Amino acid sequence: MTQTTPDPITTQERVLVRSTATGFEQGIAAMAGLFTAGPLGAVASWGALRGLQGKWAPWFILGVPASVALNVVQLVILGAILSVTGVEPEPDTQKLYNNAPAAQESIVNI
Repeated sequence: MTQTTPDPITTQERVLVRSTATGFEQGIAAMAGLFTAGPLGAVASWGALRGLQGKWAPWFILGVPASVALNVVQLVILGAILSVTGVEPEPDTQKLYNNAPAAQESIVNI
């Protein structure tokens, strides 16, 4: 099925051509978004390439500042989740090394 559109200059009709990104290109864009801006970046990158009809130059121009913003948003979300769940940071490893000889002595003295 061919779509035609009227030509504004002449009385002839023209064939309407729409450029789309292939599935492979969409996958490459999603992987690039995943590696640069995390899971939200993968979805945003995939959607942007589809919206830009497979044009890589504007996709790249939009993606560079978007990846920075998405990383900040995801780090804030991660920090909020960790603060709500009450996850404690790992204990200081220096304290573990200082207590190691006493722990070894108690095992030997059993």
